[in-house]
Amino acid sequence: MKAAQAISEMIHLDQLTATLMQVVIENAGAETGALVLLEDDRLTVVAQCSGSRQCNLEKIAVAGCATIPVSVIHSVERTQETLVFDDAVSKLSFSTDPYIQHQQTRSLLCMPILKQNQLIGILYLENNLSTGVFTSDRVQVLKLLIAQAAISLENTRLYERLSDYSETLERKVEEQTQALQQEIAERRQTEAALRQSEANYRNLLQTANSVIIRYDPQGRIHYINDYGVKLLGYEEHQILGRTLFETIIPDIEISGRDVKPFVHDLLRNPQSYPQGEGENLCRDGRRVWVAWSNQAIFNEQGDVVEILSVGNDTTQRRQAEEALQRSEAKFRAIFENSQVGIYRTRTCDGLILNANQRFADLFGFDSPQEIIGIEHTIGYWVNPSDRQQGIEVMKRDGEVRSYEAQMRKRDGTVFWGLFSSYLNAGDDYIEGVIADISDVYDELRLRKQAEVALQASEAELRSLFSAIPDPLCVVTAQGRVIETVAGNPRQLYSSVEEKVGKTLHQIFEEEQADKFMGYIQQVLRTQQVLTVEYSLQIDGRETWFSARIAPIRHEQVIWIARDITLQKRAEAASILEERNRMAREIHDTLAQAFTGILAQVGAAKQVLTDDLEATESHLDLIKELARTGLVEARRSVVALRPQLLEEGSLQSALHRLVAQLRTAAIDTTLYYEIEGAVYSLPTEIESNLLRMGQEALTNAIRHANADEIRVELVYDRDRFCLRVRDNGQGFGVGSIPASEGFGLLGMSERAERIGAQLTIRSQPGQGTEIVVTVNWE
Repeated sequence: MKAAQAISEMIHLDQLTATLMQVVIENAGAETGALVLLEDDRLTVVAQCSGSRQCNLEKIAVAGCATIPVSVIHSVERTQETLVFDDAVSKLSFSTDPYIQHQQTRSLLCMPILKQNQLIGILYLENNLSTGVFTSDRVQVLKLLIAQAAISLENTRLYERLSDYSETLERKVEEQTQALQQEIAERRQTEAALRQSEANYRNLLQTANSVIIRYDPQGRIHYINDYGVKLLGYEEHQILGRTLFETIIPDIEISGRDVKPFVHDLLRNPQSYPQGEGENLCRDGRRVWVAWSNQAIFNEQGDVVEILSVGNDTTQRRQAEEALQRSEAKFRAIFENSQVGIYRTRTCDGLILNANQRFADLFGFDSPQEIIGIEHTIGYWVNPSDRQQGIEVMKRDGEVRSYEAQMRKRDGTVFWGLFSSYLNAGDDYIEGVIADISDVYDELRLRKQAEVALQASEAELRSLFSAIPDPLCVVTAQGRVIETVAGNPRQLYSSVEEKVGKTLHQIFEEEQADKFMGYIQQVLRTQQVLTVEYSLQIDGRETWFSARIAPIRHEQVIWIARDITLQKRAEAASILEERNRMAREIHDTLAQAFTGILAQVGAAKQVLTDDLEATESHLDLIKELARTGLVEARRSVVALRPQLLEEGSLQSALHRLVAQLRTAAIDTTLYYEIEGAVYSLPTEIESNLLRMGQEALTNAIRHANADEIRVELVYDRDRFCLRVRDNGQGFGVGSIPASEGFGLLGMSERAERIGAQLTIRSQPGQGTEIVVTVNWE
């Protein structure tokens, strides 16, 4: 009888082991798992479980088990260290394992079970659906679970001993009285250990990151863990004793599905519903999606007394799936309504596998259904060699862009098509887009006629160039002078015969040549005429030139330089005259006003005590003189403001600057944005911010090779921010030579002058961002 009781208890422990393995698999995100124990100094597989089936508790020697990677098990046995692989099949050290080769194992975890630093078993888990499943957080949870499992395993061994003692007691009751007493003592110890194990197991359930709930066949809830209470928004006393229908099961899901019949069937026959997913109702009315794993708990008579359900919150996954469905619907709408033909064809014979309405229209069909799976595009190429040539390019590069070829419609009409296609060699198909560019080819023919006319006038233009009095030269993109026309004696080059064929670096100093090369590269990149001013030392004197640099064919520019030295001298004299005028103006206005103020102060001081009326008259005169001086001072300050700020504020000046640059940088898109309520800044700050923005924009257009530049002004209550960003080639901020970083140095000095913070962020290939921040605290 006692032996039967021990066997019954052993069965209970087997169920506990199976339940524990099920909890471990679900919390770890595994598909399958196995428990290996050390019995008689030999590793034995005692449990093999999966998330969707009951555990197989048949004992098998590790060496003879074909459902686990034996090499991994022995490695953990040897090292007593946990192995975690994000993609086991790619690990060279275990890739030859027969099981891993056969299963193509992805995520794998193998953890030793230790008791007082002694190996008593090994836990093995795997997931072949995804890589990187066993994260560090899950490994930490598993270590806590395994620590409790070690106690349960020790209890199992004690039960086995207890079973042996019971059988011996039945055979030799009279001879083993003392052994019986020992057995009773050991049983008490075992029961105490079991109670502790059950307490630990209960603690494990309370701290799990899943909803764990037990309820009877009538649906009354007997237990729910802390995670479930928090997720569903109940207090424990508000849910225990109530039914599922009174608490967490909605009458009707948002989708309209009635879940009551399903739940009633689950309560009657839980074995038929090991897995399920549905909406659950929170106390505050929120709906959450939960994926449930259900397991029936039987009594000794085999009747279902409780149902254990473990649920994982899948709300975010469901929301992501719904978002994906909306995205697919949006893509389908774009596909069907696109104004360019979209297609997928079989590589070998051109069979049309998929196409949109526009593709069908291009080839003269009423709908895609007339061609998908029926028509072959090979017959619609005017020159079949064009198709083969495109396929060869795709085999080499993986894709082909802007590929032009003549195509034929169903009625024989020929048109020019522009293709961009991608080759999927593994699945033997080509997908891409096609547009009808026949109108473009007509325009090209007209351009060809214009080009012929242009060539006819080239001789006349050369004659005109030879008559130009200003120095003129043609320079290549590499800076080599290939043609020169001498103008007046103050020309750019002192001897035409000596300079033709040389590079700019051979003619000028390195710094000057680098500057000229920058101008040439900007003109070739933007294909816009550039006007620049520069000075050269000719015959020991500084000579100023104004040059217009224009792009011509074959990556060349034409450079026309005009001597503007006399203009520069006139400008310098004009500036000097203006300074003298301002000095006279200040002397005649502000200085006289201040002199008058001082005289009146002295006079007022003398009569202050004797004649109050005279004193008041002097003070009124002082006030009038001060007001006059203030008006003159303001007029002088306004005259000295920067040109772009003369007719507006910082934001309007930057807007005009961006508009000017848009006309010159046609290959670059410039954006100008203002955030926050605009307010006025001090004149000195606005002036310096304008110069820093101008320098940042100039650098981005000249050096970054960017497709996009953004200028942003941010007006916050406690700070102002100017930001200039581009998506160009970037640079190493700390790697710029001092000789090339004067622009950035000047920006830094201006920021320091107005108390602003300058931040420069850039990496090669990652664009550049320049931020100037002015704090008002």
